[in-house]
Amino acid sequence: MRTIHAATVLVFAASASAATFKVVAPGATESVQVSVNGEKVDLHADDPQVPYYTGQASCSGTCKYKYIVDGNEENFDRTLEAETTQNDIYQRQLTYATSLPDLPRPIADTPEWTRGGKKGAIWDDHYIPSIFITGDPNDMETIVKKLTKEKKKKKANKKFPVTFTIIGPNEVQTFKDCQFGLHGGGKKHNDAKQSWEWSLPEGQFLDNRNWFKLRHMEEDPTQMREKLYSDILYALGAPANRANMVRLFINGQGFGTFNMLDDVIQPSFIRAVFYNGQPPLKMGPLFDGSSGADYQYLPEDESHMYSWQPADDSPEGPEAVQELAKTFKDVDVKDDAQIDEFSKKFDITSFLKFMVAEYLTGDWDGYWMQQTNDATYRDPTEDNKWYYIGQDFDATFGVNLAEPEGHDFVNISYKEFPKRYPNAVMINRLLENDHIRERFETYLKNTVTMLFNKNTLGRRIHAYHEFISHDLRWDRSIKQQSYGNNFGWTYEQTSENLYHAVHAPNPDSAGGGADWGLLEWIEARSEAVAKEFNLEFLSAEEALSRSAATVGNNNAATTQQTQGSQQNNQSGDNNDGGSSLAGDAESAESDSLKLHPGSGAAAAMIKQPLTMVLSTATCMMVAIMVGYPF
Repeated sequence: MRTIHAATVLVFAASASAATFKVVAPGATESVQVSVNGEKVDLHADDPQVPYYTGQASCSGTCKYKYIVDGNEENFDRTLEAETTQNDIYQRQLTYATSLPDLPRPIADTPEWTRGGKKGAIWDDHYIPSIFITGDPNDMETIVKKLTKEKKKKKANKKFPVTFTIIGPNEVQTFKDCQFGLHGGGKKHNDAKQSWEWSLPEGQFLDNRNWFKLRHMEEDPTQMREKLYSDILYALGAPANRANMVRLFINGQGFGTFNMLDDVIQPSFIRAVFYNGQPPLKMGPLFDGSSGADYQYLPEDESHMYSWQPADDSPEGPEAVQELAKTFKDVDVKDDAQIDEFSKKFDITSFLKFMVAEYLTGDWDGYWMQQTNDATYRDPTEDNKWYYIGQDFDATFGVNLAEPEGHDFVNISYKEFPKRYPNAVMINRLLENDHIRERFETYLKNTVTMLFNKNTLGRRIHAYHEFISHDLRWDRSIKQQSYGNNFGWTYEQTSENLYHAVHAPNPDSAGGGADWGLLEWIEARSEAVAKEFNLEFLSAEEALSRSAATVGNNNAATTQQTQGSQQNNQSGDNNDGGSSLAGDAESAESDSLKLHPGSGAAAAMIKQPLTMVLSTATCMMVAIMVGYPF
C-alpha cells in the first residue's frame, strides 16, 4: 500500500511562500494547471491511471486560484489561506462541507458505540472520496458487460485482480492485488447501475478493514436514505456499518455516485467495528440472516435454522444460533430476573436501538416486518454475548412500501407490530416485559423529540443534499454500461423526492417505488409518534445542547486539523440547512466530472512531483521521520 498524506507533502515545500495544490481531474488528456493570482503553473500526476495532479506555486498569505484542464479554466475563484489545499475536484466549488450540521445522540444511558474507535477519514461525510479501480481491460469488460447478464450467482460474482486507489480529503491511498467484482450478481432484477465489492490483499487494511462494498442506491432517487439510516444508527449508539458517498471510476470511466459501506456479514466489519482493528486471536461465529432469520426455535423444522448462513471463516454453523433461540424460548419474559440473565447472552440494548430505527423508518425489509436482512455475531471477548446487526437499508423511508393501509401505514403504532408481524419473536416477546417496553418507548420518544423530526434531521438532510447535488447531476448524466433495470431518475427528481413522490420516467420500470418523499416520510412518522405520546420536537440547536455528544465530532484527527484552512468561494458553504436548494446544487456544471474515453491522465504528463526539492532517498527519510509510510 502506498499512502500520501498532506503532512508529508508539506515537507517538500520549496520555500515558505510556496503552496501545494492538489486536484482530481477525471478526463484530463493534455494538461492540468493551477492559476494562482493569474500565474499559471503545471500540475503533474504520479500515476497514469489515476487523474490526481499535484504541484507547487507561489502563494504568500491568502491567494486566489483556479484549475485549468485541457485549456478549460474554472469559472470561479477558490481561496487558499494555508500551505496546501485539500484534494480538490475540478469544477467543484465546494471541496469540504465544513457547515454540515451534526446529529445529537438522543439515548442518554448508552449514547455512543465506541468500540470501533474514531471515524476514519474515508467515512468523513464532509467530503466525497473518489475511488479508482484499475484492472485488465478485458477483465473489466467482462465484469461490466458480460457477468451482469450471468444468472449463475457463483459465476456472476467472480472476482478479478485490480489496483484500488481512494482519494480522501487529505490523502491518497493505493492498494495493489485487490479482488474486485459485482456485489449480489446473478439476481433476476438487478439494476443496470450495479453494486460492487472488493477485498484488500491479505494483511493489508484501510481504516481497520479489508472488505468494502458499494451499493448503487438506484431504488432511491435522493441517494440519501441508506447513508442517512446508518447515520441515525450511529446517533443512537448502535454497532452499525459505516457509510459514505463516493465517486467510482473503473479504468478511467465514470460509473457514478455510490454508497460505500461495510459489509456486516464479513469478518472485516467485526474486526473494525467491534475490535477497532485489534480482534481476538479467534473471532466468534458470524451469520448472514436471509428470509426466516427470526431467532425462533423450531426443532421440528430442520431447514429453519439455515436461514442463518455462516459467514466466511465462521468457526461454527447455524446450530450456534439455534442454541440461542432455544435459550430465549425458555425465558419467562415477564420475569425481570430471567430477562437480566438473558441480557448477558444477548445484547438487548443495541437490539432495541436497531428496532427503534426500523420502526421509525418503515424498514419493511428488515427484522421486525420481514425477518430478513439481518446478521448476528457472538463475541468471545464478552463471555460469548450475541449481538444483532441490521443490514441493507434501501427499503426505508417509504421506498417500495406496499402495506395495505397505503400512506396511512405511517400512523400505525409500534404496539400493533407484534400482532401484524408475529414471527419477529425477539422484539415481540421482549416487549412483553414491562421494563423492556418502557426502555424501548423511552428510546423511541427521545429519538423523535431530539433527532427523528423535521427540525433536526430535516436540517441535516437539506445541508447534505445541497453538498452532494453537484455529484448527483454528474451521476444522472451517465449512461450505465451493464445489463439490468433502469428507472431513469432525473437530476431534478433527486431534489423533488425530498418532498413528495416521484415516478420513474422509464416506462419499463413500472414507476419505481418512490411513493414517499424522504422529508415527507420523516415528518409524517414523527408527527404520528408525537401525537401518540404527546411529544414536542426540540429545535435542532436545543437537541444538540441536550446531547451528551454529537455525531460528526469524532472524525480522524487528520481531517479535523484541516478544517477551516481552505475556503472555496461558494454561498452554500455558509448555509446551515434550511429549505434552500439553490446555489451550487442548481447551477452545478454537468461536465465537472465529464465521462471521457481512455484511462484519464495521459502518460506523457506523468512526472514525480514530490521530488521537486529533495532526492528520492532524502524524501523517504523525511517521510519516515514524520511518521508516515512512503
